[in-house]
Amino acid sequence: MDKLLNFSAKQSLPNKKVLQEHYEANCIQYERVVNDLQQRIKLDLSKIDLVPTVKARVKSFDSYYKKVLSYLKQIKGQQKNIIIYDVLGLRIICPFLDDLKAVEKLIKEKYIVVEMEHKGTDYSFKEFGYEAIHILIEVPKDILSRFQLAQSLVCEIQLCTILQDAWGEVEHELVYKANFSPFDESLKRKLAALNATLTLSDTLFQEIRDYQRLLQAELKKRREAFIEQLHNTIDSTTFGLLKESAFKETAVKEINRNTKDVREVFEKNINDNIDNLLLRALEAHNSKQYRKAIAIYTSILDLKTDHYIKLIIHIHRGMAYFSESHYEEALADFSKSIKLHPENWRAFYYRGVTHQINQDYTEALNDLNQCLQLDPYQFDSLFNRSRVYFHLGDYPKAFADCEQALNIEPESFQAQKLKDLIKAYITL
Repeated sequence: MDKLLNFSAKQSLPNKKVLQEHYEANCIQYERVVNDLQQRIKLDLSKIDLVPTVKARVKSFDSYYKKVLSYLKQIKGQQKNIIIYDVLGLRIICPFLDDLKAVEKLIKEKYIVVEMEHKGTDYSFKEFGYEAIHILIEVPKDILSRFQLAQSLVCEIQLCTILQDAWGEVEHELVYKANFSPFDESLKRKLAALNATLTLSDTLFQEIRDYQRLLQAELKKRREAFIEQLHNTIDSTTFGLLKESAFKETAVKEINRNTKDVREVFEKNINDNIDNLLLRALEAHNSKQYRKAIAIYTSILDLKTDHYIKLIIHIHRGMAYFSESHYEEALADFSKSIKLHPENWRAFYYRGVTHQINQDYTEALNDLNQCLQLDPYQFDSLFNRSRVYFHLGDYPKAFADCEQALNIEPESFQAQKLKDLIKAYITL
């Protein structure tokens, strides 16, 4: 190991000038090494969809020498090797607490870990201090050889959240760097309160993120289930598996099913907030408990909410009605959403495909045209307009839309199948 990092404390006091000369002679190489390691770790993190801030530094000579003297004071003249591990340092700063676990796992898998410490976990609620995960790793041998370094090197990696990093920077200035230990109880309480507030904020940020992830997962499942149901229903007529009249008869029977007031099957918990109600509605929706989902959506609409929330809930409830084959109710919800926000392309799309299910192709075309005018790069909108044109007998336009849809999703089997069908009709 390099003499800068490892030397014997046989002498009572190391020669500062000699150490500084050696430090300055090697500092540039160390900066290159730590910068190379920084880029490698950033690349590793990007492969698991993490893009935290990664800071690199080489400990300044003054800080290094101060640490040497501190170690000498601790060993009190004993003959021991002094090893300064944190000459090379990286700090990985993540937005959320869960990200720290993912980064820690990656480092353990990709690098040789010499030592690990979770600093700050032993503080009582009355104490304050810098919390972070400190990991010592061996610098990979290929990086050392790239810079003609034969000796082994260790790099200290600190993992922290943005708020932990902010606290660490402030604490370093107010306490560590100033060599300050507050005696005043009032000042101690202020520092402890600040640290507690930041710790609580980290926890709350993580809880909000967990909720968002769960909500997005439920939204994705609901969207996919809707699209699958839509494709199965429309494909049955597009590819001639049902006669038009038979389809209409089936649809009428579905629409006229018993529509007992959905609020009778759900008792609202008045303590729930809108976010929790929406999540419960989506969970019911994705579990195909459509009546329960409709009841919860209705409960949300009964609350005093702004128009933006209402337009979203009307779309969700409309999709639940659609899944129950209550198409008139679905159309009413999608129309209310459009009235609340006339530039909402999703509402035009859902209303258009509902008209399509009802085989009202003229109205379906009007809505899908409006949808694509607002956002012309939607696969599902282009694909379904292609189907509408096909049923209207406008095969050139149907073919053009289908090609555009395939430009967006070339792997779509259904779109390719439709394109082949349209080709067959064009060549007749």
